[in-house]
Formats: sequence, C-alpha cells, structure tokens
Amino acid sequence: MMKYLLSFLFLYLSSFSAQAQNVTFHGSKHYNIKVNQFNKEGSLPANAIIMLGDSHSEYGENWNRFFPNAKKIINRGIIGDDSRGILKRLNQILPYKPSKIFFECGANDLSHGWSVERTFQGIVNIIETIRRQVPQTKLYVQSLLPLNERVGVWRLLKGKEDMIIQLNNRLKSYCNSQAIPFVDLYTPLLGSHPKAMRAEYCRDGLHLTDKGYEVWANTIRPFINE
Repeated sequence: MMKYLLSFLFLYLSSFSAQAQNVTFHGSKHYNIKVNQFNKEGSLPANAIIMLGDSHSEYGENWNRFFPNAKKIINRGIIGDDSRGILKRLNQILPYKPSKIFFECGANDLSHGWSVERTFQGIVNIIETIRRQVPQTKLYVQSLLPLNERVGVWRLLKGKEDMIIQLNNRLKSYCNSQAIPFVDLYTPLLGSHPKAMRAEYCRDGLHLTDKGYEVWANTIRPFINE
C-alpha cells in the first residue's frame, strides 16, 4: 500500500512541477530559449530570492557575488522582456513561494512605443498577480534606470527620458499607496546631468557596467539583508 501511495505522490508532484513550469506565451527567440532553460532547471530552492525583470536583471548574471551571506539568489531576468512576457512566466516562479522578489520592468515596454499609462498598467498587473498568488513573498518594486545618450543611443528609447521619469513617479506613488517597498535605482545612477546616467556606470547608453551593478547591489543591500 505504501508503495502505491509513494508512486501516486511522485506522479502528483511531477504533474504539479510540469504545470507550474508551462509557459504558453512565445516572445523573442531569446525569450523562448531562456524560458526553456528555466523549465529544464526545474523547481526553485526553498526561500529563494528572485531577481525578476529584463536585460538589466539578466546582465547582472550571478547576483550572489554581491551578497555572499544571503540566501540563494536566482536570476530570472530575460533580455528584451516586457510586462507581457514577465506576466506569462510567473508560473515558473510563484508556485515555489520565494522569500523575496526584486522586480524591474518597463524599458522595453516604452521602446515598443507604449504610453506611460499602458506600461504602468502592465507593470501593476504583474505586481497584483504576485501579491495575490504569494502574499507571503516580500516584493520590492525597482525603478527604471536612466539613459545616457552621450555614451550610446538606443533608437527606440531616444528622447524618452521624461517618460522614464514619469513612469518612475507613477510607480512610486502606486507603491506608496499600497505599502509596497519602492527601490529608487534611478537617482543613485545619475551623473551631473539630471536625466542622464553617469558615464562610468553605463556601457552602451542603456545597460550597466560592473560599477553600475555595484551601485545597484549597494542600493538593494538593506532589503536583501532585512
């Protein structure tokens, strides 16, 4: 009898894991590759800390190097991802009830030509889904990062510095009204110009250098440790 019960339990857990990992949304080639990679990696460790977002998170690579004494930090960033793609792959994360999620999103939504309002609503949809499905998980909403067009110009984001500021303000107000920690990454990365990332933090006009990631890590360190 015990043998049959153990077999049933194994099949049930296997079915749960497969269902949790299934992502029906198809994005870019890189998105699909990463989703399949995450699927093969299987379940997440208990009480993991998740870095969830787009290229900014993915290019951070092994976030544990900044926090050697923290619990396991899992990188779930995907280059080019937007609020649609992130929403569709939450089932690769939420069933495992991570202890913390550090979430950033929005640059790619704006690069698609979406308005600040549409981008904001897409991000809020993700936030509300996380809070509804895993209320015990501590969620930290991180701001969008500044650009630096003197270092490099991202054509689809050119001239959208004010939209980034507007979106950050919307997100900050929303998080304050919902008692969600809002992490300002924008201000610490600024240089002397009020709307431009400091040059030494920016490698191509959008993405961070190693020094930029050190600033990011130091900004979230109090939240990692709390």
